[in-house]
Amino acid sequence: DVIELGPFKVHLDYEVGEQQGSFHSKPPLTIVLDENIMLLENENTFNLLVHELFHCCYYQYNLEKANEEENVVNAYANFVTELFTRSNVKDYLVYLTRDKLN
Repeated sequence: DVIELGPFKVHLDYEVGEQQGSFHSKPPLTIVLDENIMLLENENTFNLLVHELFHCCYYQYNLEKANEEENVVNAYANFVTELFTRSNVKDYLVYLTRDKLN
């Protein structure tokens, strides 16, 4: 699976391991997700996926160099807007929140 976020393509891998998830910024960008958590399709699934995607935001907007609150807030607002309006994962996130968490 590949998530497209603006100019970035993030590859998804699934495994069962000690970590719930991890983000790897070394090309190709990769998120590794715990397969068992992803199969639950509940709030833990949503949290894990969003958590790892926020690592992508941190990388994409070069936030390790950001030292002003407004820059960080703008970066995450832009990222969330991209995530929920133009990414190919938006439908899955909406499905989780609308159909699985209600």
